[in-house]
Amino acid sequence: MGSNDAKTKESQRKHVRYEVSDDCRIRASIMIRSSDAASAGKDWPGTLVNMSSEGAHIQISLGAVAYKGDNCTLTLSHGGVKLPLRGVLAHYVCSSRHSVCGVKFDSFATGWDKPYQPFFKAVVASSTLKGGPTGSDAPGRYREEYTGPGHTKLVVWRDDKPERNILGFDYVMARYAAALASAGADMFKNKQTVTFKAAPNEKGDTGMQLSQAQEAEARWEYSIAASNLPKAIAPDIRRLLRLTS
Repeated sequence: MGSNDAKTKESQRKHVRYEVSDDCRIRASIMIRSSDAASAGKDWPGTLVNMSSEGAHIQISLGAVAYKGDNCTLTLSHGGVKLPLRGVLAHYVCSSRHSVCGVKFDSFATGWDKPYQPFFKAVVASSTLKGGPTGSDAPGRYREEYTGPGHTKLVVWRDDKPERNILGFDYVMARYAAALASAGADMFKNKQTVTFKAAPNEKGDTGMQLSQAQEAEARWEYSIAASNLPKAIAPDIRRLLRLTS
């Protein structure tokens, strides 16, 4: 392997891949400009496997015929937002049941990634959560903490009974934070009472009141993040956040 090849592979490894859950609400499809007539120009629906700052992996049908270096367009969609991302196939691998496309996005213009960031940051703010400190922080209440990079944090409060029922949560995501002060058995009511605010910024400012448009963005971000929580997080937490998002 030449020195240039080694540097290329080293550079590729610097782009961390963040896992996308099977339950994630982001929908994805890919159109491959293949030399195969049956595959060219067809939009193949698939399942996102992971995302990085410069690319993504998508699992699609074995029926697609493609080759490394083929031009392609990966389309992400959620909650009325549809984002086509042009790129090339960095690799294409087939198994007995499906094919996996590794897409490297084109960085052909300044700011190309701006519309991609909300999708990407919501995935980062959910897939990276890991268990942190636990313990009682008030009489009759038990606290669990899950942390991610930067200010990303999910705090869940439970009662101190054997069932450990969830009392509420506070979830700081990427751009926004979602909180439920009092969780009950009525999930419809729980969803209605989730509140949103701005996440902390570099200056430490937080708690800013959101405009109507910003609250819609916060709900959109929460809908993705709540559907992409790691399986290591307790099922009742994942269920509550998903049903309230």
